[in-house]
Amino acid sequence: MGNMYSEAIYRWNVFVGCMYDCSYCKKSFQAQMKRQKPVIDKNGKKRGCQQCYDYFPHFHEERLDNLLPRTNGDQFIWVGGSGDVAFCYPFEMLKILDKIKEYPNRTFFFQTKDPEFFAQWDFPENVILGITLETNHDTFLFSKAPMPLERFIEFLKIKHPRKIITIEPIMKFNLEQMVDWCVEINPERIYIGYDSKKNKLREPSLEKTKEFIKLLKFFLPNCKIKEKLMRKAWDEK
Repeated sequence: MGNMYSEAIYRWNVFVGCMYDCSYCKKSFQAQMKRQKPVIDKNGKKRGCQQCYDYFPHFHEERLDNLLPRTNGDQFIWVGGSGDVAFCYPFEMLKILDKIKEYPNRTFFFQTKDPEFFAQWDFPENVILGITLETNHDTFLFSKAPMPLERFIEFLKIKHPRKIITIEPIMKFNLEQMVDWCVEINPERIYIGYDSKKNKLREPSLEKTKEFIKLLKFFLPNCKIKEKLMRKAWDEK
């Protein structure tokens, strides 16, 4: 699962794909799905999934019956970890939630760039909800996802008690506002990391990111801050 989401002990891909077309995703999640290219094996059996290969949003109902591992402590099962569940049809999401209710002793995690989608559902207590906030600046130049301000406003409205914020790949941001957003959301965890795929994004200086983390630890003492690939911005090298 990589160093950032080491607590994700299983990526339950009952839903795969996304249409937000984020530029940095092409070298990460989309590249991973290129391993799904359909082939005919030596026994004449078709393997792989064309829609997974194309990263087109789709439901894998057959995976609802996958054997799910037990979770302990901070561990979770990442639902739709290779896509964005905001593209789920309602009947698909209902089936996923019904299956989750069969596992009250396991922890599940959903993450999206459209938290307004979460408002439609009543999530069990063993579910953690997350959003991606790479920055608090507009992101229309590299993504079709809702703007960060909209994500923040909609996520703040969600009254579910367990939340996570992912700030990866981190991009240039307004420090005071970004701290305020995180404090208002009051998540149990925040993931922060620089781009590892050499996309040459507009990155903040390492010093600014460290100051950001320092402030988060001060204002959110009960929040777990996880860092990944803390390095200088690509244009500082």
